[in-house]
Amino acid sequence: MSVLLAVVLMLSLSRAASAESLTWDACLREASERNPELAAAQERLAAARERATGAYSPFLPQLSAGADWSRARSSASGGSSAARNDVSAGLSARQNLFAGWKDTASLGKARAERMAAEADLQDTSSRLRLDLASAFAQLSFGQDALRLAETILSRRQENVRLVELRFEAGRENKGSYLRSKAAGSQARFEVAQADRALGVKRRQLARILGRNDAADLVVSGDVPPLPSDPNPDFRGIAEDVPSLQRARAAVDSAGAGVESARGQLFPGVDALTSFARGGDEWPPDSNRWSAGLSMTYPFFPGGRTAYDIRSARAEERRAEATLRDTRERAVADLEAALSRYRDAVERYGVQNEFLEAARLRAEIGRSQYTSGLLSFQDWDLIENDLISTEKSWLASKTDVWLAQAEWLRAQGKGLDR
Repeated sequence: MSVLLAVVLMLSLSRAASAESLTWDACLREASERNPELAAAQERLAAARERATGAYSPFLPQLSAGADWSRARSSASGGSSAARNDVSAGLSARQNLFAGWKDTASLGKARAERMAAEADLQDTSSRLRLDLASAFAQLSFGQDALRLAETILSRRQENVRLVELRFEAGRENKGSYLRSKAAGSQARFEVAQADRALGVKRRQLARILGRNDAADLVVSGDVPPLPSDPNPDFRGIAEDVPSLQRARAAVDSAGAGVESARGQLFPGVDALTSFARGGDEWPPDSNRWSAGLSMTYPFFPGGRTAYDIRSARAEERRAEATLRDTRERAVADLEAALSRYRDAVERYGVQNEFLEAARLRAEIGRSQYTSGLLSFQDWDLIENDLISTEKSWLASKTDVWLAQAEWLRAQGKGLDR
């Protein structure tokens, strides 16, 4: 047993010596720079920004240039024929003067889509921060769990030797000895289990960091605690939540849809001008130019305009109702997340007290059992209580980190905050 423990400890020490240790701040920086999902969201925002910029094009003149060449032959009644070239080159311009505000509506819709893409990016960043905090906390928990399992194994082996000596001296029964050995076997299994789980947790963190290799990845330090505001303004905080930003963008987009539908009731007016030079040889030597206005008015498109307007208004009302619901939902989620975070912090404080008491009880119990003042059954209960309390303390510490990450997620905080 002692040989196995020595081997496990040597392997753990060798891994720790060669492992790359990352702090929480280092993980935040690396995920911001290398996470592929975040990069995809950034490119979606870049595309939406370009589309929003392109929506200004109807407000600018449309210019074009052209050149033509043709050759034709005509025959006279007397049988003679003549060939003639026709060459021309010119510029033309078209400027929309009024389109029933449909161009303005298209610009507003493009801006709303850009706002939605910005909210999507922030939501992705916020979700990745939660995933990163969870992976960081779980890996830290796994490292501590392995160290705790190794400590428990060492303690169990010492207990086996102690019970064995008492059994050989006739002061303990064989059942107690076999139970202590079984507890030692359980401790060895938990060391191996914790070691295997550590590899899975490394892979989860490596994925979020954008790494292909998770070998020897370890974390160090704690996630910094948050300053606690006793009376946070949940409604004020909710205004920056990505889901609410998306809902506002949907309202703006729906409003632009109503404006675009109404634009069908108005005529479209364009100014056109062109200048060209023509002739029968190159370069052409005669000038031609034109200028004018064009107006189109579809006064009866089969009644479609009225239906489009009513549909757009209904969509706008739906978006406004969704915005109100999203706002209330965000406020409720914020309050619930903060409550869970405060519960986790207080629970961790209680577990600290239980752990201190359990360690002192175990120290006293071992001394009493060695002196014959405590039965094996009572001592075994005290030992098991210490192990259970140590595991609960470790889990409650991880719960604080996870609850803090959930609180930040509810606020929409991303990797850059």
